[in-house]
Amino acid sequence: MRNAVWFIIGGVILALALVLQSPYLAYAAYAFLLLVAIAHFSSWAWLSGLDSQRTVDRTTVHQGEDIAVEVTIENRRGWPIPWLYAEDLHPRDFPRTGDNCRLGVLMPGRSMQFRYSLTCTRRGYHRIGPLLMESGDLFGLQRRFVTGKRQDYVSVLPTVAYIETFTIAARRPQGPVRISNRIYDDPSRIAGVREYHRGDPLNLIHWKASARTGELFTKQTEPSNVLGATLILDLHQAAYAGEKAEQRMELAITTVASLAYLLQLSGEQLGMITNARDAAEVARYEVAGTETLSRQDAESGVAGEAESHTLRPLEVPTRRSPVQALHIIENLARVLPTDGLDVGALVMSEFRKQPRDATLIPVVPVVTPEFARVLAQMRLSGFTVTVFMIDNYHGYEEASVMLAGDGIDVLHIETERDLHEISPARI
Repeated sequence: MRNAVWFIIGGVILALALVLQSPYLAYAAYAFLLLVAIAHFSSWAWLSGLDSQRTVDRTTVHQGEDIAVEVTIENRRGWPIPWLYAEDLHPRDFPRTGDNCRLGVLMPGRSMQFRYSLTCTRRGYHRIGPLLMESGDLFGLQRRFVTGKRQDYVSVLPTVAYIETFTIAARRPQGPVRISNRIYDDPSRIAGVREYHRGDPLNLIHWKASARTGELFTKQTEPSNVLGATLILDLHQAAYAGEKAEQRMELAITTVASLAYLLQLSGEQLGMITNARDAAEVARYEVAGTETLSRQDAESGVAGEAESHTLRPLEVPTRRSPVQALHIIENLARVLPTDGLDVGALVMSEFRKQPRDATLIPVVPVVTPEFARVLAQMRLSGFTVTVFMIDNYHGYEEASVMLAGDGIDVLHIETERDLHEISPARI
C-alpha cells in the first residue's frame, strides 16, 4: 500500500510536469520514481534470501524451570544486507534472561546468532516463535517485515501435590487388598480347591489333585488384588463460570496429576479420560512465512493454532505401567478447555471401554442432577465411584446429598493445600 502511494505521488508530479512543460520537474519526477523502485526492490531482495533456525534445549519442563533458546540467521544470497533487525517472539509473561533480538549487518554467506533463556512459569503448551525479521532500503522510504517458517512448542507440566494417605475406595486401606466385590479372578492367586462342577472351565481344573485322588477338582482363585482408578477430568467451559474459572481449571488439572502420581507410586493401574482439547492437535509447527510492510500486520498474521472441531475425548487407557503417570501428566500439560462434550456425555461414551475393577474418579467443578444420574448408573453397573469437587462448597453439599443414596463419596478440593491433607479419616 505504501509503495502504491509513492508511485501515485510520482505519477502526479510527472503529469504536472507534462502539463507545465517543465523539464526540471519531469526530471525530479523520474528521479523520485527511480528512487522508489530501487527502495522497493532492495528491501524485498534483502529479506528474500534469509534462512533462520531455532534450537530449544528442552521441550518438556516443570513449572519454574528454564529453557535455553538459540536463533541463527543466515544470508544465503550474494549481496549484503546493510541492516537487519530480528526478534524471536515468545510468551510475554515468561521472564527472560538475555536478549531475544539483535540488530546487525549481514554479509553474503555469513550468519548471526543470539541466545536467551525463558523461565516457564505457567502450565500449558507454549509457542516459541516465529522469528520476526525487519529490514529496509538505505533511503528510509520503506521498511519490510517477514516472519520465519518454524515455530517450536514447549510443554510445561502441571503441579503435582504429594498425597500421603489417600484411598480410592472408602472402605479399604491404601495398597493391595482382597476385595469383596468379585469381578475379575486372578488365575495366579489360588485360594484352594473344590470338587468339579459341570461347566467349570478346563483351565481351572487342578490336574495334580485330580490325578492323586482320581476325581476332578477345580482351583478356586481370588479376585484381582489391585483396583486402581480411571481419572475423569471435566474441562467443559460452561461448567467453570465466574471470575476464578481459570484458577479452578488449573486446580482440577493439578488434582488429576496428583492422583495419577499417587496411584503410580502404589503400583495400581490407572488411566485418564477428559473432554478437553489437545493443544498439540491444533498447533502449527511449520507455517507459511508472511511478508508485510507493517510490524502490526506481521504479528497479527502469525499462525499459531488452527481451529479444532473434534469431539473425540483425550484418553490414556487404564493399565499398569511404570510410565503411566508420566503419560497422563504430559497429556495434562497440553489440555485446553472445550465447548464440546460435557462430562456426562463423556462418561456415557467411554465407560464401556473402562475396566470395572478400576474406580471411576471424576474431577469436576459441579455435579448436575443429570450427571448425578449418570454416576448412579455407573454405580449400578459395578463401578466404584469417588467424586472430587473443585472449589465449589455449595455444590459440594448438594452433590453429597444427591449421591449419598448411591454410596458415592464426594470430596471437596478448595485449594492445593487440601490435596496434602486428604486422609481416610476425612473420607
